[in-house]
Amino acid sequence: MKKSLSYEEVPLFDRLTASEIRKVLPCIGGYQKSFHKGEILILDEENVHHIGVVLSGSVHMVKEDLQGSRSLLAFMQPGDLFGETFAVQSDAASRVSFLAGEETTVLFAAVAKVIHTCPHMCPFHMRISENLFHLLGQKNLRLIEKIEICSRPTLRGKLMAYLRILQEKQHSDYVVSPLTRTALAEYLCSNRSAMTRELAAMRNDGLIDYDGSCYRILR
Repeated sequence: MKKSLSYEEVPLFDRLTASEIRKVLPCIGGYQKSFHKGEILILDEENVHHIGVVLSGSVHMVKEDLQGSRSLLAFMQPGDLFGETFAVQSDAASRVSFLAGEETTVLFAAVAKVIHTCPHMCPFHMRISENLFHLLGQKNLRLIEKIEICSRPTLRGKLMAYLRILQEKQHSDYVVSPLTRTALAEYLCSNRSAMTRELAAMRNDGLIDYDGSCYRILR
């Protein structure tokens, strides 16, 4: 498993010192928990009262239809939040499930204690609330990316849009996908066999080259 983020590296605690983080964790009901790959963190229709921060590994937000087909709606990596959309609602029932994409460690915090002022009037509590809203804005941008990718009419177009976004983020024509082939197919609303065939066709057409989860955009 990759190195776990320290609390000082977590964006939710941006501008807080190690000492301040230690003091504020009890105020927000913070606790840490580890999960095995495929283990459920939050189940569809479960009431959500805590937000999660990925410290290591990854978390997949998935939705299954009545036929059992699964769609990967979003994925969270170290530093990312999950569950906050449902936790802040008056009806806190989740509409999706959250699963560990690999061996994963998460810091949970009670959302009511994050967004409301601490009774001890901690001077740094407001910074956490500000950081939370900043992270929510970043998640909205990633949602727009997902819409941009999946709005392409062809599987090839979706794959190229996904790789182009990785190219922009990683500042290189050589990019590493954080998703396995199976997870990527779910994310693109496809199946693995069709996606594998399309990737091979794109390589034959000189658009990309790849080795496992590493891709090179040729043109």
